[in-house]
Amino acid sequence: MFLAKVIGNVWATVKWPDLGGMKLLLVRPYTLADLGGKPDKNAPTHDAVVCADALGAGVGEDVIIAYGHAARVAMTELLAEGEKPQVPIDAAVVAIVDNFASE
Repeated sequence: MFLAKVIGNVWATVKWPDLGGMKLLLVRPYTLADLGGKPDKNAPTHDAVVCADALGAGVGEDVIIAYGHAARVAMTELLAEGEKPQVPIDAAVVAIVDNFASE
């Protein structure tokens, strides 16, 4: 998981059928420097990530993003026991952050 800021919305008129009605957001992950730390000189730059959102986050809000299987589970309604999520996503908003502090 990582902390990010929502920087925009994404619209797609043609997409995988299971994504119909799903809200997509563009987020910018916070870097260690953004949070007051000292990143390694080889640390990656912050590229934007497209994320699915079922919580209703908006532009300017801080969010927590889950990746991979955790993101698919977060975007899948109640699953039967042993059933695997079938939503083709890789990142999802799993929390809208009220506040955070870095030391």
